[in-house]
Amino acid sequence: MTNPPPERTLIYAADLTAENVRALEAFLNAQLGRVSAGVGETGETSFAMRSLLILVSDSAGFLYQLLTVERPEPWQRAAIVREWQRLRSTALDFNHCDGYDYDRWWKQIRHYDAADEAAEQERIRHFATLNPWADDEADQGKED
Repeated sequence: MTNPPPERTLIYAADLTAENVRALEAFLNAQLGRVSAGVGETGETSFAMRSLLILVSDSAGFLYQLLTVERPEPWQRAAIVREWQRLRSTALDFNHCDGYDYDRWWKQIRHYDAADEAAEQERIRHFATLNPWADDEADQGKED
C-alpha cells in the first residue's frame, strides 16, 4: 500500500488556482454556516454572521476574477496576496474543526512570485544599509 502523493504547498500567490480558492471558500462557508445556524435568525450576532458570509463570498469572488488576469499589474498582484490572506486569516480560527489539515496548502502567502520576494528582500537590504545618524539634522540639538 502506497501513500498518496503529498499535496503541493503554496509558496507564492502566482501558484494559486481557482480550486484552491474554491476549497477554502467551501470550508469557510461550511464553518460559518454551522455557526450561523447556531446563532439563529435574529439579533445582532445573526446580522454579523450574514455580513461575514457576504464578505467571504465577495472576497473569494474578487480573488477568482484576479486569478483570471493573464499578466496582473502590480496592484492586482498585491490584491491577490491580500485577498488570499483575508480568506486564510478568516479560516484560521476554524483549523481545529472537522479534522481540517490547515498545513495542506493554505499557508500564509507574502509575495506574488519569486521576483516580488527578491525585490522586497532588496528593499530591506537597502534600508538596512542606510545610516540615519549620518545626516546633519541628527546633529542638531547637540552641545558643542
